[in-house]
Amino acid sequence: MTARQRWRPQPGLQLVVTCEHASAAVPAALGDLGLGAAVLRSHRGFDAGAAPIARALAAALAAPAWYGKWSRLVADLNRSAGHPAVIATRVDGRPVPANALGEAARARRLQRYWVPWRQAAEAGIRALVARGPVLHLSVHSFTPRLHGVERRADLGLLHDPRRPREVALCEALKGPLQRAGLSVRRNFPYFGDTDGFTTHLRQQLPAARYLGLEIECNQRAVTAVAGQRRFARALLLALHELGCGRAARS
Repeated sequence: MTARQRWRPQPGLQLVVTCEHASAAVPAALGDLGLGAAVLRSHRGFDAGAAPIARALAAALAAPAWYGKWSRLVADLNRSAGHPAVIATRVDGRPVPANALGEAARARRLQRYWVPWRQAAEAGIRALVARGPVLHLSVHSFTPRLHGVERRADLGLLHDPRRPREVALCEALKGPLQRAGLSVRRNFPYFGDTDGFTTHLRQQLPAARYLGLEIECNQRAVTAVAGQRRFARALLLALHELGCGRAARS
């Protein structure tokens, strides 16, 4: 953003929530993918704390929402169908036995566990965009330590730096979130314009009608219910302060 744009509320802005990595569950037909329950319940299998925060946001904002039913290791809903990691073949250097698939089997896995969710969520968001501007909140969480590196921020706001309104929204959100006691960084711990559901939708939908924001919560703070409630309330109050949705209720 060359000249920094200030956030201004958009009349009629509709909110929608997704949580792609909501679940650690695996279909019975796939067993434990050959990994064991501990791996599936770790940050490799799902985003701990993300689903309760997403549900609280959706409920308070009266927003439509879509939640992933299966572990990201079954098929990653936040990856494109052609992405090498959409069906991970290795986790922390270990092979994923059930994910050693040929081309036809890989296509069947995606058709059963990836395509229905992505099509339903995209169709729902497109229908909203046809009626007016949309703010999409894609809720995730991240492990506080990865490859020996400590990730200290409480919250990451991921956006496309080439979309000025997304930049302005994330910058504006930082103030009220920081006043709520959270440390906040933009495009942390990942970049917001890499492969993902919001990135895909930006390629399909006009910037004037679609804002995509990934919310990344540090699992250090949101594994417990109290932390989930704290983050959800802080996000709701921040959104309300900026004219996005109604006030949070206690």
